Amino acid sequence: MKFDDIKYLQFGNTRQQQAYAALMNNKILSKLIKFNPILVGTIPINIHLENSDLDIICCFS
Repeated sequence: MKFDDIKYLQFGNTRQQQAYAALMNNKILSKLIKFNPILVGTIPINIHLENSDLDIICCFS
């Protein structure tokens, strides 16, 4: 799976689809584009808990 492109979340479980919608509707990744954002954590790999949040790592040089 290519985790640097969140499109796969559209076809995931309900929580992953909600994460995709939140990121896209708020343009989070496009606002961070110059920092090469990648969604990480429990939601992308489908081991999240009820109170899991969205974790985004970025690169700055």
